[in-house]
Amino acid sequence: MESKLASFLFSASGVPRYRRFLDLSSLRHKLISSNVANVSTPGYRNQDIEFDEELAKSSGQSKHLVGVLTDTAHIPLGRHPERMPKVERTKVEDTDLNSVDIDREVPKMAQNELEFTVAARLLQKKFEALRRAIVSK
Repeated sequence: MESKLASFLFSASGVPRYRRFLDLSSLRHKLISSNVANVSTPGYRNQDIEFDEELAKSSGQSKHLVGVLTDTAHIPLGRHPERMPKVERTKVEDTDLNSVDIDREVPKMAQNELEFTVAARLLQKKFEALRRAIVSK
């Protein structure tokens, strides 16, 4: 009973969506950091995720079909929200050292960091509001 109430409060306040946003931002930061670290590695392929598509998947707004899981042992089908995001790698041309463009990666990293910070602060405010609601009478 208690876990259903907590689950309802968290889902009604949007905490799972913030959690998914922060998870995706964290993954994207790791991928961008890897791109920057391998800027001079021959044959390295630029990596990224479709952030908006992955976020839409978690909220059920994706336009792709999703298989229904009726047992925990089932393998997720389609673009299931629990499935790891697909990491896309840019193709390396024969004439290129690798597919990393440092002039695009650094601003992308700064924007991702800013979005992560804003989402973390908004989530912190949600938890403070929940705490105040629980403590007050």
